[in-house]
Amino acid sequence: MIRTFHSKINRKTLCLCLLPGTVLAVYFFWVKLPLPALCCMVFLVFVVERLIHTSYVFTDDGFLWVNRGRFSKARQYALDSIVKAEVVHPSALDFLRNKDTVMLTFRDGGVRFITPTPAVEFCKYFNRRKKEKKEEPA
Repeated sequence: MIRTFHSKINRKTLCLCLLPGTVLAVYFFWVKLPLPALCCMVFLVFVVERLIHTSYVFTDDGFLWVNRGRFSKARQYALDSIVKAEVVHPSALDFLRNKDTVMLTFRDGGVRFITPTPAVEFCKYFNRRKKEKKEEPA
């Protein structure tokens, strides 16, 4: 069964990309500088498109596809190469970090942070798929 999880918009992206980009675009239009305003608007289109179209797809053949929008290449990770997926909570000092962040740990020692929603369901589904894969006869 194919299962899709979508991405959650985090506060870091909202505060550091969308808000300043919007303010700059409005300011540049206000002072009659259309080219910088156009650049800001194109930047906002790319960021919003990436936010809206990010998805995490579990396929039947044992892969996790991470699609980060139409303008970037989809990445494929084998479920066998992922050791664990766990929900991580930010520290008190890192206030811009999303609370629903999942840390994927790979066999080669690599770590990848993703933001599926709901994060707990993502981890439960991942663990269930890993368990089914182990029980499956070769």
